[in-house]
Amino acid sequence: MGIGDILSKSVSYPFSDLTKFLMVGIGVILYDLDAILAEVFGYDSFIVLIALIIAILFSFVMAGYSVNVTKKGIDNSNEIPNFDYVNNFIDGLKLFVVYLVYFIIPTIITLVLLSLFDAIGAGFYQTVGSLGIWVVFAVIIFILFGIFELVAQARFAISHSISDALNIGEVFADVKRIGILKIILFSIVVWILLFVYAALLGIVTVVPVIGTVLTDIILGAFIFLFFNYGIGLLYSDI
Repeated sequence: MGIGDILSKSVSYPFSDLTKFLMVGIGVILYDLDAILAEVFGYDSFIVLIALIIAILFSFVMAGYSVNVTKKGIDNSNEIPNFDYVNNFIDGLKLFVVYLVYFIIPTIITLVLLSLFDAIGAGFYQTVGSLGIWVVFAVIIFILFGIFELVAQARFAISHSISDALNIGEVFADVKRIGILKIILFSIVVWILLFVYAALLGIVTVVPVIGTVLTDIILGAFIFLFFNYGIGLLYSDI
């Protein structure tokens, strides 16, 4: 499937069921609840503390739900899945482990290489020069593992197995089968959407709560479904 078809299907997918689209929007609001209420009560409020707990719980639920959305993409199904809060929460915890590993590995690689090339503790100008080079290198490493993580999520969506998602050899083979350029192009579109989302959130805060809620329901839900369904479509060609 070409990148054009993937983007086209991903764009139309969120609107295949407006009721479920709204439910996803409510889910986005719940894992953003602390920030929403902080606009009214301030971050030191007890209400915001409770909202933070709810937001953390729902961040796992939504992470697990994203797995189901990805699976629909892999199956080329236009159906938006129902929430299964218990199983979604469990899958979300598992996926968090996967995310953590794919963040820790490039972090360790970067720190080890910095040490090996004596960037830490060298003279000022040498340190600045070395760090400049390795900042670029670190960005490349993190982007690469970010790509691996996308494919790992698709593998997890099929098996619900952490070990399958963390099989870096197989993940790398899947990346080559899909095409790294295709994944990068899809990721660029997602980053553009996220930039628009962040910009809108910055603007709508002039209308406390209501502006943020509407942005989460409409654009937040759209990006969530677009992104996770698109991951599945990328993997469906394998």
